[in-house]
Amino acid sequence: MTDPTLQTPPGPHPTPEQLYRARRGPRDAEAERHLAHAAVCAVCSEELLHMDAFDNPEPLSQERLDAAWDRFGQAPAPQRRRPPFLLVAYAAAALLAVSIGLGLWKAAQPPIDDGLRGGEATQAAVFRPVGTLAEPPREIVFPRQGSAPLQVTVFDAERSYTWTSPAVTDGRVEIPEGERRKLQPGVQYYWTVLGEDVPAQAFSLGAR
Repeated sequence: MTDPTLQTPPGPHPTPEQLYRARRGPRDAEAERHLAHAAVCAVCSEELLHMDAFDNPEPLSQERLDAAWDRFGQAPAPQRRRPPFLLVAYAAAALLAVSIGLGLWKAAQPPIDDGLRGGEATQAAVFRPVGTLAEPPREIVFPRQGSAPLQVTVFDAERSYTWTSPAVTDGRVEIPEGERRKLQPGVQYYWTVLGEDVPAQAFSLGAR
């Protein structure tokens, strides 16, 4: 049986317009095909997350706005007026999508027994959760590549469940009890670190 965390995305990448219609429009055969591709494609999954964020924007702290400008290469002067919020957020999201997508594709390697997509065997201890679990995970653990605050997003293939964590700096995200109760057996869940060059991971729950 093929490990679901090692699946190859079926078919070619859909365009952003096709992904948006699949996410918002009726669930016809074309939409199901694009969503099935995005479920196991890190780049397309990230694109859907940015669409969710664009449709449902959350306030950004001044620290995160400054960090987004730094990554975009246009740090504002001390007295410079800030551009509109959506322009800043969309620019940062576009840059994050490119950097994460490149990292995820570079990480693609032949399957290995530890269940990680493109990871080294030594990473098995620092990427959690992965594979089939006996109970909902209590935390998410990932290796750090810097000291900037990072967020983790958890979602299923159809986006019927999504959760984005608060920003953390130590590579460990505690999953609230309320979110743990929402996780269902038999459903494949995915999680990715926003803004970090690490491979996306997948897990599921066994029968209770």
